[in-house]
Amino acid sequence: MGRKTHPRVQRAKGQAAIIALRLLGSLPFSINRAIATAVGTLLAWLPTQAFKVSKTNLAHCYPTLSNAEHTRLARESLVESAKNTFEIALLWRHPAQGLSRVVSVQGDAPLRQAVQDGKPIMILAPHLGCWEVLNFWLATEFGLHAMFAPSGLPEVDSLVRSGREHFGSTMYPTTARGVAGLVRAMKKGALTAILPDQVPDRRSGRHAPFYGHPAYTGTLACKLVRQTGAVTFMAWARRLPGTQGYEIRIRPADTAVADDDLDTALKAMNRSIENLIDEYPSQYLWSYKRFRRPPPDTDSPY
Repeated sequence: MGRKTHPRVQRAKGQAAIIALRLLGSLPFSINRAIATAVGTLLAWLPTQAFKVSKTNLAHCYPTLSNAEHTRLARESLVESAKNTFEIALLWRHPAQGLSRVVSVQGDAPLRQAVQDGKPIMILAPHLGCWEVLNFWLATEFGLHAMFAPSGLPEVDSLVRSGREHFGSTMYPTTARGVAGLVRAMKKGALTAILPDQVPDRRSGRHAPFYGHPAYTGTLACKLVRQTGAVTFMAWARRLPGTQGYEIRIRPADTAVADDDLDTALKAMNRSIENLIDEYPSQYLWSYKRFRRPPPDTDSPY
């Protein structure tokens, strides 16, 4: 078993994180964005692990692009990731600011119709753009039921949860009881959102193609769709240039995400994620090790 962190050390980490988040959250949006852009630009030109992972992922997923194009996209993505880190510190403290900066919504008519029809709805929202703003918008427009995984830092969890619940979202723990509660809510017509591109633990996923390569993929979303009959959509909040705000984009997911064959459903889900990323690749979190759990007898690309 791994060595446990001493409670005092864990508490100190949480307090330090809260101080940093509150400092960033106290800055006006324009200053927050300017500092994030400067920090992200600096980091993007350093030979960091995040840069190396980003280039590896981009070479895997966009093999027809040149090395120079992989480098450019990796740097752009790291700048966008810095913006995301800085802005969520502000938005967790001031959720209304995030919602007020949604300046346009695209493709929401089918979603609104499904809500009006009283159908359960699954929103698949990958690590693209600003997912916290998307959460705020969904919660305000329709009511949102979602899973919440604690970080291990209670002080930080309290800040994050208060921000996410500001507009009345219902949060469920990532436990069997939490999943059961979410299923009950969905069967009554609730709307839920899941991050579908996280690498799950070894009991909660299986390999499915992602940009033509096997990626260990969580099965929860597809199982919930099949169990509840939910109508499934893809969604993200595009970060507009400068301080212009955000654009919500809603897309129908591949209907095969509800297929009885789980492998077929997972392929369809990853294909839907790819289509969303392709709309604006630089705003995807390419520094995440999406392929870190390869199939047996296969080397990790990292």
